[in-house]
Amino acid sequence: MSRFTTLTLDAVLLCYGRATQGQGHASHWVFGNGFHLEFDESGPTVLPRIENYFGLEGVASISDREGNLLYYSNVVRIWNSNFQPLFNSDTFPALDFPPSSSKANGSLLLPWPGDSADRYVAYLAMNDADDKLYISKIDRDLDSGLGGIVDSFRYRELWDEPIAEHLNAVRHANGRDWWIVGKRGAVSYSSEFLLALLTPQGIDTTFIRDGSYSCNFQGMISFSPDGDQFSLTHSNGNCGASPPAIALFNFDRCEGHIEFIDTIPARSCFKSPYGVTFSDDGHRIYYSVSQPNKIYQVSQLGDTLVDTLIFAMSSSASFGIAIGGIALGMDEKVYAIYALQLPDAGLDTITKYLSVINNPNVFGLACQADTFGVYLGDIFNNGATLPNFPNYDLGPLVGSPCDTLSPQDTTQTGLYHLPLEYLSWSVYPSISAGNYTVTGGPASWFIVHDLYGREVLRQWHEGATPFDLTAQPAGVYLVYLRAVDGTQTLPRKIIRQ
Repeated sequence: MSRFTTLTLDAVLLCYGRATQGQGHASHWVFGNGFHLEFDESGPTVLPRIENYFGLEGVASISDREGNLLYYSNVVRIWNSNFQPLFNSDTFPALDFPPSSSKANGSLLLPWPGDSADRYVAYLAMNDADDKLYISKIDRDLDSGLGGIVDSFRYRELWDEPIAEHLNAVRHANGRDWWIVGKRGAVSYSSEFLLALLTPQGIDTTFIRDGSYSCNFQGMISFSPDGDQFSLTHSNGNCGASPPAIALFNFDRCEGHIEFIDTIPARSCFKSPYGVTFSDDGHRIYYSVSQPNKIYQVSQLGDTLVDTLIFAMSSSASFGIAIGGIALGMDEKVYAIYALQLPDAGLDTITKYLSVINNPNVFGLACQADTFGVYLGDIFNNGATLPNFPNYDLGPLVGSPCDTLSPQDTTQTGLYHLPLEYLSWSVYPSISAGNYTVTGGPASWFIVHDLYGREVLRQWHEGATPFDLTAQPAGVYLVYLRAVDGTQTLPRKIIRQ
């Protein structure tokens, strides 16, 4: 939604900062004019710029668990770690036009639920041609290990209607599956959200939830780190029935229920909220405004939202600079991008940097934002967003009736079943190349988890039951027996060589 207009520089700094980060699925950021960052414990490292890549909006990327780049997308296309188009991905339905998209949250990459081998990835992308969302399954074993889209699960229409720009995902309360959340309606005001549950078998169910707050189709959406809230921005540049604003909602990770909390209305019809993210502790929300250029911090006082200005650019001159997307890094810092809208303005230096909010958990100006936080290189940027990441490491909602996959089962009241240990059962051998047998104990389910807490196998057991983990990677696994009443044993440890 390239709605950035001519804005102004003379940056007035209201807070200052720096950066560091660990590794994981969100380690690599690919965005803008081919900018490529890799994060580790010492902070972001700027890698060589990726040629022949441009991401205006809707960019996403994903790394493996060890922090190695896997794939990155600008909605229109998706690439592998060799910076080549992903195998079997060249014909997005009805999508063969400009080199990037105008969908703010237009793509998303998710580890496939229940895949302890880290082999499969879900790829979601909005089609600018019909405003619908499509899902594909990527198999990393294709194309000599570079990956490719599976023929039988390729560009499937997720919902049979258009959606707005707001797209994100959050772990289901079981800690394995994904809730995919999109705003309903591509060209009009709506208070409804479309939800889909992605399970190991694919899309399990889709339905509509009413958020009780009507807003338009332009903007971005972000979940809190613990997944129990989400916030969105929306902007249309006129006063209308719902002026541009930021809104906050409660989200039930178990059933997908949505509850509106509060909104901060625009101070003028021309204020254009754009990016939004939460602080690492979930107590603050940050949103960027591209008209005029500002960043606000939002605090929640009961059910009321209050925002505080922490960064602004003066309006004494017009240089075509716009603050775009804003995102939480794994280093617990918040990053904002500058987009150059008028290349001939003469002052494009600021767009060669990311702004960094150094202490986003802290109230007000003590957040310490730095206008020139990360130097990207001697290339100006005219991309508007940073990669769209969910919280990949969010676990189960302990105590929830939907927390059915945790090592300790729960009842429908949200209270734990005390583990009942059956001393007469065992798993043998304890170390093997992948073939084992469960013996003894009552008739029950036996369930195998990896050390990430993800269920990798479930079978009915009576007497002696062989099982096969040869398709799983080498490592330590935990085996449980679970009776029909939900009572579960303590685990037996096995090793897959």
